[in-house]
Amino acid sequence: MNTFRVILCATAILATTTFAHARASGETRQSSTISIDAKEGDGPERVTPRQRPASDKPYLQSTSRWTELMVKDDAVYLQLTDYGMKQIGEPQDAHDKDEGFLGNLLKSMALSGVKQFLNHGLALSLVDMRSALVRNGEVILVTCQGKEVFNKVKINDQVQKYPQDKAEDFVRNVNQLREKFPACRI
Repeated sequence: MNTFRVILCATAILATTTFAHARASGETRQSSTISIDAKEGDGPERVTPRQRPASDKPYLQSTSRWTELMVKDDAVYLQLTDYGMKQIGEPQDAHDKDEGFLGNLLKSMALSGVKQFLNHGLALSLVDMRSALVRNGEVILVTCQGKEVFNKVKINDQVQKYPQDKAEDFVRNVNQLREKFPACRI
């Protein structure tokens, strides 16, 4: 998980730096920042290709519409929504065309790298999960080692939260599916 966070932060810094230098001095540019709290190092969660929700499986979208949680196969996935991907790929100030050739080139390179990297998600296998819970609108998955994951995901310094009633329903479904798998391996 630490590797994922380092790559994510480095990519965000690169994109922000590139955007900042592509503008004339004194002008500001809005950018998106994404962070995931990963204090305990490597865990059972893994980086995975972007998933499409299955119509008959639990699915949940954040109140900001930036992130989504879904169950597919034997895992819970966390990723940016299509809306979130679009916001990263087309910043609010994309209408500015006066950046010059070098500015546009650097901007395109940075956006391409960010979008390619963020076109993935995180997955936690139900076998590696002890339980799921909701705390103040945040969906928290607890690993067999007691580590809380998929919480404290921040976009633009705001923790991603979910509608309380839908989050409780999602968690209930995840916990029911979790019971179909062997208990945590110790």
